[in-house]
Amino acid sequence: MIGLTGEYLVAGMMSLRGWVASLTLKNYPSVDIFGLDPKTNQNINVQVKTTKNAKSFQVSLMRSQRDKIDKKITCPFVFVYIDRKNEISYYVLSQKQLIQVIEKTDDEYYNRPRKEPLKDYPIAITLKDIADYKDKWDNLWI
Repeated sequence: MIGLTGEYLVAGMMSLRGWVASLTLKNYPSVDIFGLDPKTNQNINVQVKTTKNAKSFQVSLMRSQRDKIDKKITCPFVFVYIDRKNEISYYVLSQKQLIQVIEKTDDEYYNRPRKEPLKDYPIAITLKDIADYKDKWDNLWI
């Protein structure tokens, strides 16, 4: 239920900003919300990732899929963090911004010295990685 909670929270925040937000029916791949800016008539798709208490987010991308990152990350993402006191933070990244963050942070992680080589793993980003994007709602339209 935490994922659906995040989607409703993001749709509400979009509505407060004057945008039309409609949740998908869960069978639409890689899109959680359809958005419309009625002033410009611009449409967007939005992916929402939500976590409660954890400090990282999965981005539905495996290390072995890095060469397909442009096909896997197809729209802006909003990361919703709910802390222990149920306080909510939003981190909003355009498609391009998220790809840059993933490439930078995953390369740093992958290239750390290790005793054993890494096998395939799900790519995650941390709150620290996206801290600069807190409440940057206009990034949806970049």
